[in-house]
Amino acid sequence: MLDRQTFEDIFREHHAACLAFAVHYTGNVHEAEEVVQQVFLRLWEKRAAIDITGAPRSYLLAAIRNTAISNWRKETVRQEKEQTAGHLQAADLPVQSPVWELEKRYQQALEVLPERCREVFILSRQQQLKYHEIAEVMNISVKTVENQMGKALKIMHRELKDYLSLLLLLF
Repeated sequence: MLDRQTFEDIFREHHAACLAFAVHYTGNVHEAEEVVQQVFLRLWEKRAAIDITGAPRSYLLAAIRNTAISNWRKETVRQEKEQTAGHLQAADLPVQSPVWELEKRYQQALEVLPERCREVFILSRQQQLKYHEIAEVMNISVKTVENQMGKALKIMHRELKDYLSLLLLLF
C-alpha cells in the first residue's frame, strides 16, 4: 500500500530522473512529460495494489519505458489507419528503427499470451518481481507462477524467433 506521503516522496525524489529518462526514450520533451504524468497518475490510482517502496526507481523507469512504447504503438496504429483511409501519404510516415520494430513485435507477442500468463510475465520481466512476490500479488501458488512463466517464455520465444539475431546485435 502506497500512502500519500510515500507517493509524494517518490515523486519529489524521482520526477527529474524520470523526465530525463522519458526524454531520452521519446526524443520529445512534450511526449516525455505526458509519459511521466501517465506513470505517476497510474501509480496513484493503483496505490492500493502496488508496493514499490523497496525499488521505486526501477519500477518507475520500467513503467516509463512501457508507457512510451505503448503510446508510440497507439500513435503508429493511428497513423496506419489514417494512411489506409487516404489521409496521409506514405512519405509522411516516420521511418521505424530496428529497435522500435523489435519493441512493436514484443508488444504484439505479449498480446498473444493468455491473460494470466501475460500478467505473470509482466510482473516478472517488466516489474521485476520475484516468483513468490508474484504469487502473493496474484493470490496464486508459486508453482502456478512457475508454470505460467514457462508457458509465457515458450510463446514469447516462438513469437520472437525471427528477431533473435537483432537481439544478439543489440545486447
